[in-house]
Amino acid sequence: MSKKTEQVDGGRLLKMVEAIAIAPADAEEVATNYRKQLEGKGLSHHEMQDAIAEKIVARYSKMAGAVGGASGLAGIIPGVGTAVAVTGGAIADAAASMKLQVDMCMCMAAAYDYDLNNEDARHISFLLAAGGALEKAGEQAAVQLASKAGVKMLKQYLRGAVLQAIKEMFKKLGIVFTRKALEKALPFGVGVIIGGTFNYALTRYVGNTAREWFAIDASMNA
Repeated sequence: MSKKTEQVDGGRLLKMVEAIAIAPADAEEVATNYRKQLEGKGLSHHEMQDAIAEKIVARYSKMAGAVGGASGLAGIIPGVGTAVAVTGGAIADAAASMKLQVDMCMCMAAAYDYDLNNEDARHISFLLAAGGALEKAGEQAAVQLASKAGVKMLKQYLRGAVLQAIKEMFKKLGIVFTRKALEKALPFGVGVIIGGTFNYALTRYVGNTAREWFAIDASMNA
């Protein structure tokens, strides 16, 4: 098996996710629908934001788990199925997983009153999705995202070479997803279990990290 075949290209992954990421209006609608469900419960503004964010994390974590299991199904058939899982399933699953995480962060940005028509909101969502995924994979940055220092770090990215920062993160993600793709290609259904549980856990971690990041940002701006 060639190295080229095994590798999930980070640049290609980023382009795919950018092409299929949620539209601002749709992200706003998700947050608005949850807000309506929680109205009348006596929540403060910040409590409402946090409650909406928790529902968003739960929603997207379940969706990501389903995507991981489905894309791992090709690995059930040894031989041809294993090859398909690595060559076609790897980049497809990586893009689907990261799309859901970016979408989740966009919806949370809407919940925390970010203007999704502002490019900064989209950039923050990509930074949180990619940065959180790398944190979960053990690719430690200088500071934790869910901290005051993490908030300041991402805000600093917005004032500098933010697109380059996102590209670098997705380059590292390509390596992470390549490693997981090889595990998911294991025959006899093992890949289905790894795919579903990995994507669920990854998205749950990213979601909780992003929720804490937005909450800290909101408290710092209060």
